Amino acid sequence: METYPYTFEPIYVEKIWGGRNLERIFGRALPVGSKIGESWELADLDQGVSVVANGPEAGTTLTELTQRLGGELLGDASAVDGRFPLLLKLLDANDILSLQVHPDAAAVEEIGPAAALKTECWYVLESRGGYIYKGVKGGVQAQQFRKAIDNDTVEQFVERFDVAAGDFHYLPAGTVHALGAGVVVAEVQTPSDTTYRVTDWGRGREIHVDRSMQCIHFEPPAEAPGANGQTLLVTDFFTVARRSVSGSSQSLPAGQCAAIMILGASGDSRIRCASQVEPVVPVTAGQTVLLPAALKETCLESDGECTWLEVTLGQSS
Repeated sequence: METYPYTFEPIYVEKIWGGRNLERIFGRALPVGSKIGESWELADLDQGVSVVANGPEAGTTLTELTQRLGGELLGDASAVDGRFPLLLKLLDANDILSLQVHPDAAAVEEIGPAAALKTECWYVLESRGGYIYKGVKGGVQAQQFRKAIDNDTVEQFVERFDVAAGDFHYLPAGTVHALGAGVVVAEVQTPSDTTYRVTDWGRGREIHVDRSMQCIHFEPPAEAPGANGQTLLVTDFFTVARRSVSGSSQSLPAGQCAAIMILGASGDSRIRCASQVEPVVPVTAGQTVLLPAALKETCLESDGECTWLEVTLGQSS
């Protein structure tokens, strides 16, 4: 089967903290009357699986694509239980999210099959006076933090950062964190929806005190490893870079599976490749395109300006 750049139908998830900003920013046709907090752009989980929207494979699930193409899609990367090993989302926070934490490998081993490792990062697309919480303040001990959860005073023990468009934050597994109101982000993460709420700010949803305490790292969060120039982050799971082009073209990864998240585009922009099936795929702001490792001579062309996140599986070479 000849490969080509794949686009997907977004999966919209309503959240109590969500809104309608993806409609305003990217012209999305959101479900009427819904407060959309998450748009799953590339997902292969039990809770939601992306479906190809373009070309001869339209209607094919990402699970099917991953299993049929194998190394032609993933290159040297490995599927996770037969599924695609990356999860990409757009998040629209109109109210603060729960303060939460995801398990690292050690916590997953202790908790068992109900948990899956989750490391992620945020690229801020818009901030209307927004902020985030990230990491426990220096010197705070586990017993002190647990007491603060019980007393609903945990906010004073976590680090708060004001954010602006273009900011990037790395959130390795074990980092307590929350998006504040007024922030829209692109989220890149390992394929897991395992989340433990530390507090929900009195909204009444379930919190997971014991599991959270089992997962939280009490040392300062790590800086983004591998950050250098356009490269924002290098992990064992994925690499994230910010790219741009103006009135010209730029080569895209070859021999390596990559996802392109278009941050902004003025004028016509397109991905061109040496495929006889779909040699040209138009792209617009807010769109995500999956590039199989087998694709050759792939580039992004723009008649105006185009910026994107380039997410490659595994560490960049």
